Order: sequence, then C-alpha cells, then structure tokens
Amino acid sequence: MKALYQKIRTLNGKNYGLYKSLADKPWDFGDFVLEFIHVQGDPYAPPSRVLLRSKLATLGYAPEWSSGFERRLALSDFLLRRLGGLVQEKYSGKDAAVVFDSAGPEMLVRNSLWIDNGELRACLQVRLPGDGRKIQAEAAAEILTMVMPDLVSAGLYYNKADEPAMQEHYRVLAERKEILEQLDGRGLCAFVPDGAVLPRASGLSEMPLENAVPFNAPDGLAVTLNACGREIRGMGIPKGITVITGGAFHGKSTLLQALTRAVYPHVPGDGREGIVVDATALRVGVEDGRSVRGTDLSMFVRDLPGGISTKDFNTLSASGSTSEAANLLEAMEAGAKTFFIDEDSSAVNFLIRDVRVRRLLGDEREPLIPLTDRIHELASAGMNFILVAGACGDYLDIADNIIVMANYKAECAKSTMSSWKAEGLIGSTEAGKINARPFAAYMQPLQKSVRPASTVERQVKVKLAGDTLLQIGFLVADTSRLVTLVDKQQRLGAGFMLLNMLQNAASNTEGDSPADSIAGAAQKLCDTICNVGFRNLPQGMSREMSLPRAVDIACVAFRLRQAK
Repeated sequence: MKALYQKIRTLNGKNYGLYKSLADKPWDFGDFVLEFIHVQGDPYAPPSRVLLRSKLATLGYAPEWSSGFERRLALSDFLLRRLGGLVQEKYSGKDAAVVFDSAGPEMLVRNSLWIDNGELRACLQVRLPGDGRKIQAEAAAEILTMVMPDLVSAGLYYNKADEPAMQEHYRVLAERKEILEQLDGRGLCAFVPDGAVLPRASGLSEMPLENAVPFNAPDGLAVTLNACGREIRGMGIPKGITVITGGAFHGKSTLLQALTRAVYPHVPGDGREGIVVDATALRVGVEDGRSVRGTDLSMFVRDLPGGISTKDFNTLSASGSTSEAANLLEAMEAGAKTFFIDEDSSAVNFLIRDVRVRRLLGDEREPLIPLTDRIHELASAGMNFILVAGACGDYLDIADNIIVMANYKAECAKSTMSSWKAEGLIGSTEAGKINARPFAAYMQPLQKSVRPASTVERQVKVKLAGDTLLQIGFLVADTSRLVTLVDKQQRLGAGFMLLNMLQNAASNTEGDSPADSIAGAAQKLCDTICNVGFRNLPQGMSREMSLPRAVDIACVAFRLRQAK
C-alpha cells in the first residue's frame, strides 16, 4: 500500500495519461493484491477497472468454502451482494468514484467476484480523479489506498455473524443439486415445492409479492423428495405433455414464468429458490423478423410454393410461425429437452390448425404443420412440453397432464385424449432426428465479420445496443426473446464466449476428432469457466459479465448475422 501511495503522489498535477503507469505491476497490500486491468485515458472515459485478489484463508474462511462448485458459488454470490451493498451505500449516482456489479435474484457465476483454487478475485470500476487533464493525486490515493482496504475489510473478510446466511446460500444450492439429480429417476421434468411464492411485486420487479398465496401441490401431482436430509413435498410435473390452464389473471403465466426463471438457482427469500426444472429447459415463442440460417424446418414447414425447400432454410426476416418453428428446432439442436410455451406469445397457426380449415384446405394447400401434429412424436423422442393454454383447447385433448390454476391455486385434472388419433387429425409422419450442425462448418462463415470496427482499435468489441441487441465486431444477434438470458451481464457473457468460439473456429475442424456441435463447444467453455472463472477468457475481465448456459449460447449463435 505504501508503495502505491508514493507512486500516486509522484504523479500529482502531471498529465492524466500517466495514470497508465499504475498498471505496470501489481500492488501488494499485505492481505490482498491490487491490479489494474484497464486504466482510463481521460476523466470522461469509461472508468478504470481494478482487480482485488486475496487467499480465502487470509480472509478467514474455512477450507471447505473453496471445495466444490456449490460451495464456491454460494460464497461468491453472498460476498458479491455484501460488497455491492457497501459500495452502493458509500457511492451512488452516475459519476460515482467506485462502482461494483449488481445482481438480480439468480445465483450465477460472475467475473465481478469469483473463487477458484482457494483465491477470491473481485473486480471493481474506479473513476480516477482529474482536474481537466491533470492528475489529482490526493483524491486518487484516498480511493486506492484507503477506500479499497476498507471495502476488503468490511465486504470480504469473514464475519461470524454472517455464517447462518452463508450456510443458507449453500443449502439452497445443495438441495437444488440433489433434487435435480432425482428428477429423471422419478419421471419428472420440474418440481415446485409447497410454500413457494410465485407472483412478483409487479411486472417490473423481481421481488416477491407481499401476502401472496403460497403454492400448494395438488394431490394428483404431489410428490415428496429427499434432499440434504429432509423431506420436501411439492408438485412434480411429469415428463411428456403438461398443459397449464385456467381463467385470465388466475396464475397460469405466473407459474410458467416461475418455471422459466428456475433454470437458475435463486437466492434465499426470493420465493422461487426451491423450484427445480430440467437444466436444459428453454422458453419458445414467436420472434417475428429474426434471422434464420441453414435450419431444417421440414418437420413443421413443408416445401413452400414455387418448390422452395425448407430443409436448409435461410431468411433475414422470418414470419411469426416460421420463427417459432425455427426457435423450437434450434433449441432441440442446442440440447434442450424441456420447452415452455405460452399461447399469448406464440403464433396461433404454429400451435394449432382449426379442424374446419384443415378439412377445407387439406395438406396440399397449407405448408404449415402445427405443433399438435408433432407433439406426441416429439414427446416419444424424449422431449417435454409445458404449455399455457387458456384458449387453445386442442391441447386439453392431447395432454398427459392438466394443471388448472384458480385464484393462484393449482388443481389437477386429467386429459381425455378423446378421438384425435382415431380421426387422423394428428400427423403420423415421424418427427425425425435433429442433426446438430458441426461447430466449425457453422461458425467459420461468420469469421470474416469478427474484426475491429476501425483501424485504431486493437480488439474486437463486444457490446450491447440497448439492453438486448448483441454486437460482436460486425455481427449482431437480437437476444430480446431469449428470456433465459436474465440480464445484460449474461448477454455480454454470451457475446465474449461466442467471440472466443468464433476466433477459434478454424482450429475445430473435422480433421481432428469428430467436430463438436455448437452446443458441445459452448459446454466445454462453460465447464472451464465454472472451474476457473473468466480469467482465461480473452478480455474476460474487461466488462462485467455472468455465465449463461451452453444451450443459451448456442441459441445466440443461431441468431448471429452480419450487421446491415
């Protein structure tokens, strides 16, 4: 600390650009090390980024907290929220001197604070003070040699009073892991525990609704699972086809939304922390105007008028039904096994085909094959569907299970499975096998667009236009309908991981071992980051980012196109 203080004092009143000399070496504070990842070029540029590194043992934590993914994630997430609260309390506003990552209710691997190999690393933004183009050494020294040690002491050191809360963080993750391991053996794709709080405070908030009706499993779907030495009763949603129905404003979409967000663990007190779903689950809906490249849509779309084949379909602006068909088929290619569908966000002609229209037009004059015709074939192939249907009553006839929501309470009903097959209204053509496209074959054509935006830039930029339009060099992908990417940090994480995959696509050729699929290549990278964090990813500490799932990264890759 003394050496850094003396160095800063020598810079007082000098040109602002000399701040960059602080990045020449790491600075040892005794209990932690401070490094500069990026130093801003002037007082009005994006803030500098500093990395604080310390051994967990030095901070007073027992060795168990550095062993096992769930332990590391629990402690990392807990400390991120504690440190973030301290920074927010001391600094707030657009031009705050110190900024730290904020987190939603999900517990995710984040580069802002992560633990691996017994070491904690926290990355903060620091706005280095200047008077015009001159360095203000005294103010800079206060931030770097006084504020930073105080934040480490109050935000990162072990505090015995926090032990129960830390253990609760871990309990949520440990129980979730054990329940997830039981789902397949019990024939389930999802589990909602009794007492869960599903409604949110508002449509703009992820906070639980006060005085909400706690969830209670209907007898027909109630199961009891054992996790971490205790029995947990709740609703088990069986594999196959499940329809959630009920009147408007009775909780259908609320249940589906809770299931969708449960692809990630949630913090204690969120109300949804005990919900567990198939780890590959994705929500599928309409996405008018999305680009589609080389996707086989023939399962849902016959050849188009004029003899246009749909086996290798390409468009820069897909229609509603075509986009939803592409979303489902690409999700299957990405490895998803469970699909959430809400009729309110779907194309009607993708979901159903009216019997009278079917009889009038026949198949010859209608290229679209509705999901009702394929869903049993897909379920027989191991796919699971959880659909909200308040108006599309066709699905009540073909569902394996029906959940009726009434005043936010779940009731169980059974499907009649009436006479659809007997009348020949469900197609009998085999759904076919989804063939994953080789990683290199799909990614290499995009490589020419992965380059710096100008001659003065040294690196390919990854950024967001707005909150959801991801840009990687001269490639763009609209991620607004990928609702399992829960925040901007995850979208940036997907972007930086895809940049890494694109830059290494040439090395992943069929001359080596059999070429990976896009999802396979993404999973390898995700596994590495779960172990060592983002530090081995080029530019991995340059922005706040969090780890998406491999299935989400693959779905972003399928949406990549050259910028107009």
